[in-house]
Amino acid sequence: MPQAADNEGTPELPRHEVDLNGEFHFKVDGKGRMALPAKFRKVLSKDLVVTPELTNECVYVFETPDFNEWVEKLFIDRFGEYKESDREHVKLRRVLKSRARDVEVDASGRIMLSPEVRAAVGIDKEVVVVGNTGRFEIWDADRFKSMSDEVDLGLFYS
Repeated sequence: MPQAADNEGTPELPRHEVDLNGEFHFKVDGKGRMALPAKFRKVLSKDLVVTPELTNECVYVFETPDFNEWVEKLFIDRFGEYKESDREHVKLRRVLKSRARDVEVDASGRIMLSPEVRAAVGIDKEVVVVGNTGRFEIWDADRFKSMSDEVDLGLFYS
């Protein structure tokens, strides 16, 4: 019988943020399941966190450590830090965490979007999955087209 590996002395490698790129079109089935792009499934864990974007424009999908880092960054960006003794901070974090759902990638490479999450961002059937640094986004197809049509990439030129 082989001996169990002793991992106590093995230093854990630093975790690198997953960088996802591209735009992919999918359908959400009647049960709320949708496929993930194969290239995303190759680099992501099976356990993910889905949450509506702050203003309910789309759904953000994170690996768990990236979700927790995003929540922390929100507080740093807005308030400089998270203060456990500040009631507003506690309320904000509570709402952020309550909106999040843990999901698992199934054997067919799909995730489940709850009816509440789909309703919050207006997802019906057609969705666009867009890669982003540290997460990917799921948009209602019509909403994504409207948003992207309004973006002027020429702003990057001086």
